[in-house]
Amino acid sequence: MSELIFVTSDSCQLCIKGFNKVKVFRYFASIKQVNVEEGYQEYLLRIPVLLKNNEVIEEGIFSRIKILKKLLF
Repeated sequence: MSELIFVTSDSCQLCIKGFNKVKVFRYFASIKQVNVEEGYQEYLLRIPVLLKNNEVIEEGIFSRIKILKKLLF
């Protein structure tokens, strides 16, 4: 099972919406939610960000289809 890292911040409405789209994939991968201030400052202006193997697979407004394609291929 692969691990996804969901980079978020406090009081981010776009992050809440993004996580609601991502949590469906918890059956295919473990999802670790981290605060951008915990070593992920490079994504500060891009949150929410979804990482797999330290590679950005989605950011900003999430699309489940794009995430699924990147998880499968």
